[in-house]
Amino acid sequence: MRWLISLLIVAVLAVALAMAGRYDPGYVVLVYPPWRMEISFIGFVLAVVGMVVGGIVLLRLAMLTLNLPGIVREQRERRAARKRDENFVGGLRAYAEYRYQDAEQSLGQWLGDEPRIGLARVLAARAAQEMRAIAQRERHIQEATEHGAELAAQLFEAEARLDAKDATAALVAINRAKEIAPQHTALLRLELKARQMTGQWDEAERLLDALIRSNALEPGVAAQSRRMVYAENLKRRAEDDRGLLEYWKKIPADFKADPWVARAGARAFMQRGGHDTALDVLETALGREWNEELVALYGEVRGSNPTRQIEQAEKWLHAQPRDAQLLLTLTQLCSVQQLWGKAQSYLEASLAIAASADGHIRMAELKNQSGQPGEACLHYQKALALCRAQ
Repeated sequence: MRWLISLLIVAVLAVALAMAGRYDPGYVVLVYPPWRMEISFIGFVLAVVGMVVGGIVLLRLAMLTLNLPGIVREQRERRAARKRDENFVGGLRAYAEYRYQDAEQSLGQWLGDEPRIGLARVLAARAAQEMRAIAQRERHIQEATEHGAELAAQLFEAEARLDAKDATAALVAINRAKEIAPQHTALLRLELKARQMTGQWDEAERLLDALIRSNALEPGVAAQSRRMVYAENLKRRAEDDRGLLEYWKKIPADFKADPWVARAGARAFMQRGGHDTALDVLETALGREWNEELVALYGEVRGSNPTRQIEQAEKWLHAQPRDAQLLLTLTQLCSVQQLWGKAQSYLEASLAIAASADGHIRMAELKNQSGQPGEACLHYQKALALCRAQ
């Protein structure tokens, strides 16, 4: 449609020009002695317009000729840039398709603009890590750092070191990255893992608090990390009475009743001679959630009132009548009080419910005390058989 309108306009102009030339009486005289030339005014205008147009065309041709080397160079650069982009995208596609060898070769040799070189080298390092090509990985990380991708390079270095269980080297990379982005969430998560691996539990607790405040951890992961941190810090403070009590007081009530934390706390208090405190810890935790490991530990505690301890265990027995571990715990508590008859009764009931190496060993000890070495030997043999079966 556009070309039809253009054709009509040209036709109208041509008709108008022809009519103007036919009826226009004007003319132009050009004199250059001894020559003289007369032309119509319309012819003169057309000649001038033609000369101007021709001059412009010649000028543009001259400029095009002069600029031809630059134009050719720009075209070559555009083709090269297009080829580089295709190679870069090909490397990304190979990485996304888990073709790590192709990705490492493509992205590890790619040359282009500075920001993308750094990114390409980081991805090449990740591909090399997947292939367990350590030398290539280190080379790519170094090149990524040199080309402006230091944060991404150090994050990956820390991650790779943690995968290799080298937490010390991971912390070196983490500290370098923290100089660039001290509050980077992923970096803090990596640091938390490294602090846990190196046993720096106070630092781990500080990092965990920061991550939880920023909602950077899933609730389940955060709770599990809390349990681990509290338990390990309780173990570390077992040599310090005051420090242990102060730390225990600041633990939230929900975590004090957690089996993992309660077990660590009870053992720490027992180590310092605080058996009554350990009993309170275990009884509170067992009142909230039944746990056989806590029940077993309850039998190891030597509180100031053993009779009350036995009575508490017997109350639990009414609610858990077929709990073999609880029966073993009662056996242990009764043996400490030299209630041999009750101890043997509880032990026989435990073995009837679930035979265990620990139960047979305790029965062998009771048989030895009662002067029955033959039966004691038989129970030792059963305990050994159970240990071998495991």
